[in-house]
Amino acid sequence: MRAAILTLLFLAFGVCQADPLRVGLESQDYLPYYRALPGKPAEGYAIALLQRFAISQGLALELEPLPINRLHRQMQTTDRLMLVFPDNPDWSRQLKGDARLHYSRPVIRIVDGSIVLREHLGRGIDAVRRLGTVRGFTPEAWQERLREGQVQLVEAPDVGGLVRMLLRLRIDAIYANPEVLHHYLEASTKLDGDRLQLDPALPQARTAFHASSLKHPELLEAFDRFLVEQSEELAQLRRQHGLACGPSDLEEERPACQQPSALP
Repeated sequence: MRAAILTLLFLAFGVCQADPLRVGLESQDYLPYYRALPGKPAEGYAIALLQRFAISQGLALELEPLPINRLHRQMQTTDRLMLVFPDNPDWSRQLKGDARLHYSRPVIRIVDGSIVLREHLGRGIDAVRRLGTVRGFTPEAWQERLREGQVQLVEAPDVGGLVRMLLRLRIDAIYANPEVLHHYLEASTKLDGDRLQLDPALPQARTAFHASSLKHPELLEAFDRFLVEQSEELAQLRRQHGLACGPSDLEEERPACQQPSALP
């Protein structure tokens, strides 16, 4: 018994002495995937996933929410950040410049789509003249029509602003992630659950959240193994965070829809 206690104390001491896993997060409220804002506890599915990975490596997790420009500047000019999340090889190319970043396998698969009022469902693409999106977010699926001037882009600081504009008919559709919008409606409004709906006939885009690193490819290799080995547990974790069976979850290699049991 005494030997077991000493072993546990030694392991705990080792974890405390090891360098923490420092992850830079884009400062954003993107629940249920994640919310990371300065001065507030981070939360959401991605945060729980990162915590599990850190534990699997015997590391303490340190999260640093930063605006996107500072995030990439810190990654490239200091040794402080070991990983950046979320990231994607196609994002922020100007900010990254010639930096040779390494990327993990997809961590979370995302479907972004066009959300309209229930009574406007099925009106077709030509009925969308003003498209709303969160400021700084690129509506990839609408780029051609935006370039040709067929659609005007209207930005808001957050999802709540977009919902208010759609209800007041100041925009015709919201381009966003359906799970994020659904979470906002449930948590912050009294609207009927089907008042706003994803229109499958309007443009959608599929992308993925990856982790990236400039100097720690070995961490990403360990992260990739973790994602594969823990795929069933992560599917169940998505259920706990309300991400099961949505359009994005159905793109996963192991959808949470197929995982009825809850984590102990």
